[in-house]
Amino acid sequence: MDFKNLKPETLEQIFSITISGIFIVLFYILMNHLPQIFSVIGKFFSALAPFLFGIGIAFVLSPLRKLIETKWFVNLHWKPRTKKLAAVGISVGVFILFLVIMFYILIPQVAYSLQGLINSFGSYVSSLQDWIESTDWGEAQSREYLVNLLNTLTQSITNWLTGAAGGLGKILSYSINVARGVLNFFIGVIISVYILLDQERFIRQVKKLTYAIMDKDTAMHFEYVNRLTSKMFNSFIFGKALDSLVIGIVCYICMVVMNMPYAPLIGVVVGVTNMIPVFGPFLGAIPCAIILLLIDPIKAIEFVIFILILQQVDGNIIGPYILGDSMGLPTLWIMFAILIGGALFGVAGMFLGVPVFSVIYVLVREWTHERLKQKNIRLE
Repeated sequence: MDFKNLKPETLEQIFSITISGIFIVLFYILMNHLPQIFSVIGKFFSALAPFLFGIGIAFVLSPLRKLIETKWFVNLHWKPRTKKLAAVGISVGVFILFLVIMFYILIPQVAYSLQGLINSFGSYVSSLQDWIESTDWGEAQSREYLVNLLNTLTQSITNWLTGAAGGLGKILSYSINVARGVLNFFIGVIISVYILLDQERFIRQVKKLTYAIMDKDTAMHFEYVNRLTSKMFNSFIFGKALDSLVIGIVCYICMVVMNMPYAPLIGVVVGVTNMIPVFGPFLGAIPCAIILLLIDPIKAIEFVIFILILQQVDGNIIGPYILGDSMGLPTLWIMFAILIGGALFGVAGMFLGVPVFSVIYVLVREWTHERLKQKNIRLE
């Protein structure tokens, strides 16, 4: 067939149909080989795990390294390379010190509290049952329903912990994966040192590659999006981590003052879940309140009141002071980002949804303003 004699419209139709057919065939192959494809992707990311850890650690430590190098060492008459080496060493040292504090001080206390909770779980349940049956509030049928509900919940938790296919069995079966993950993490720490030492060179290489592949305007916009993304993630991760650390410490101290049981465990749970904006403190408070309810219902009520007060203090004083308006998102859009991120990617999506959506929000806002400016439209 001589394509030279065909009309341009006919050639365009043939090209469109061919491309569409190729995509349909590829989609069919993809749908029929999803398990194999996901297996290959999983193996690929598993092999890259040390580098992913290294990139993540370097991303977290990069602002601290720059702060030390450009602010603390600014008046030192050292060579630039010496300043960078010292800044990287201090940054990694702070990170390792944080890990040491976590593993040798905090985690043993949390593990001790958790072990005590597991050992005393049965007696707590019995005490709560006796309390429900001995109270005069409500009808006898309602109290019996609560006792049956408590028994069902207790049996489910016990089966999950001790069953052959339950949580304890799964935890034991994951021991090899945990050991591999720990090894990958420490290899990642070493990789992060090399990334921090040559960070500027890597950035220049990526920049050169970007401008080589894309046209100038697209490359400049891509570079701007990268800077915006880095700024948003740094602001959110550092600000929220500091905020959560403060909330965890305040919660622990208040738990001790209020003579609450398992203060280290509750402080850690509240502090960690506080990393999730808006919903985090309440997500962390629910299991803690259930634990306290088993031990002493009055303590549980006191804890719930305390968490409500702490959340108000964090939302109106501590959080704004530390984070400021770094995200630039209204509360409604923050809730939207958390819900969508959580629905798509679970807990990680709830945490990362806010900085990701902040980047999208800023880009859409700037594009909207630019379009309105081009159309000479002014809206208040």
